[in-house]
Amino acid sequence: MNFAHRYPLNVPGKFYVDDQCTDCDLCRECAPNNIRRDDRYGQSYVYKQPESDEEVAAIMEGVEGCPTEAVRNDGDQHDWDREPIIDWAASLGRFDYEASFETAAPVIPYEQTLEEERLAMEKWKAENEKP
Repeated sequence: MNFAHRYPLNVPGKFYVDDQCTDCDLCRECAPNNIRRDDRYGQSYVYKQPESDEEVAAIMEGVEGCPTEAVRNDGDQHDWDREPIIDWAASLGRFDYEASFETAAPVIPYEQTLEEERLAMEKWKAENEKP
């Protein structure tokens, strides 16, 4: 996906987890010192950026092994406080979760997020339809 889909509990830095996380546990197994699970919603997030070569290698194993490419390593190219983030509270509300997150970043209106999802699905269908 993109940086706007980062989970709000990620700490700023190079590594983060986005909304493509399927809670498979691979990244947490690879980098338990850096990635945790938000048990409320079954979502992984980076709670501590790596500080050693060993931690970088562990989290990179999660980046490279993630089946949905939800573990990302381009967070150092973004402004965590100024670049918008999707409205996670509204998004999780679809599943009857009452969620609230504090974030310094501006929140993208939920309707815009839905439109983005719709367009992505149309693109995927067009690319994967058999002639």
